Amino acid sequence: MNSLSYSSPSHETPAEKVHEFWNTEACGTHYVNVERGTAEFFERYRAFRYSTEWHIPLLVPFEETRGKRVLEIGCGNGADGAMFAKHGADYTGVDLTEAAVDATRRHFNVLGLRGRFQIENAERLSFPDGSFDFVYSHGVLHHTPNVAAAFEEVYRVLKPGGKAVLMLYHKHSFNYYVRIMGYMRAHVLLRILSRVGRFSRDRARLSDELKGVRGNQESSVWQLHYNNFLRIGWSYLRSHSFVHHATDGPECPIAFVYTRQSVKQAFANFTSVTTRVAHFPLRKYSFGKWIPLSIEKQLSSRLGWYLFVYLTK
Repeated sequence: MNSLSYSSPSHETPAEKVHEFWNTEACGTHYVNVERGTAEFFERYRAFRYSTEWHIPLLVPFEETRGKRVLEIGCGNGADGAMFAKHGADYTGVDLTEAAVDATRRHFNVLGLRGRFQIENAERLSFPDGSFDFVYSHGVLHHTPNVAAAFEEVYRVLKPGGKAVLMLYHKHSFNYYVRIMGYMRAHVLLRILSRVGRFSRDRARLSDELKGVRGNQESSVWQLHYNNFLRIGWSYLRSHSFVHHATDGPECPIAFVYTRQSVKQAFANFTSVTTRVAHFPLRKYSFGKWIPLSIEKQLSSRLGWYLFVYLTK
């Protein structure tokens, strides 16, 4: 397990930094440019999510959860939660942030679906042992400071024989080695070198104000990376440090990555652990819109950024 290398202000714990960053908006909100919380917003969000991440309905057994108690850890904007509820699951969605819980509740209300929604810390869930038949978490648990504790909680709240599907970031992927550790790190290094001799002056201008930039599409991310370098120093560019800030935005405090082998070790207490790889979204970009889906599927299954973990207690 990689150790946390983010330099937080002394008055904030890592968990508080995680909450602060992810509470700026429910995950994925920045992809939809209409009024938030409306029926149109949620409709467009679902359309975007399942066209870009077409693998989700294929890899997540929503239809098998009918009549079962389902816990989603990290409910985001509630799209996957709505899928569970539509398929007849007894759904509970939890999140560390008020923004996500409120968005999911609104999403369910718009669709006329039933569910329970509450603030929870994945490392210390409030539910009794064996409370759920199925636990689901998509792109969430790798963002918590004590990941091992969160994994133990998944095991604890599952009933004997219960199943879990978790998505974690995949280290052995194109995105990790080529885009993050290659292209992005080189871009940040060039930015740093362009400011040689001005570090002290630039550091004096730093502010702790959170900009709330999500993802890596905005040009402002490079300035934010440079600001992180000014705070942390050259160790910022080391792989175990840089990855935290190069997945969901430079201000993201924590983002661990996993291999198939490390996942099997982390979940050794489960009776069954299998994995699948997904997400190589070439057709999301203008240059890739003519690429056949069959090619994207082949690349996704080998070089994808998402490592789906299937567990049985």
